Amino acid sequence: MKKTVLLVLVLFVLTLSSTVSARERHHDWSQWQYQDSNWHQAHFMSERSLPFKWHEHPDRFLAYKYKMERIHDRELSQRFPGLHAYKWQDKQGKGFFYNGHRIKDAILFYNDSDELVSVGFMRNGTFVFIRDDDRSYENRDAFFISWLTMMALAH
Repeated sequence: MKKTVLLVLVLFVLTLSSTVSARERHHDWSQWQYQDSNWHQAHFMSERSLPFKWHEHPDRFLAYKYKMERIHDRELSQRFPGLHAYKWQDKQGKGFFYNGHRIKDAILFYNDSDELVSVGFMRNGTFVFIRDDDRSYENRDAFFISWLTMMALAH
């Protein structure tokens, strides 16, 4: 009986540690530093409410449902080093909800392995940045307001 309990405990610990290490492999957030005083911790958001899953590749989105377009912008790349941005738009208008607000346009950030590691969008004049490690941040920096307004006008 003791051996069975010990075996189950060992399997549980191994499963837990592999899940944690798998999550850390997708993007090294420990190198991510918010030096700017405009960044503030935001509300928790369950990934279940998102229409995509963490670590999926950008080619997963169906063209008749979603519009995906790679963003090539030097200043955005400098603000989010190591991440590749895509403009995401829900063509059907369903989007997803964040604190009671429907989000139909967002920026999806992928790592060098083309795995989704974060999502950004505007909400009430604030840029919300949700990461795959269950942390999210908000920023009221004028850069995001002007940059996203410019992106909307360009399309």
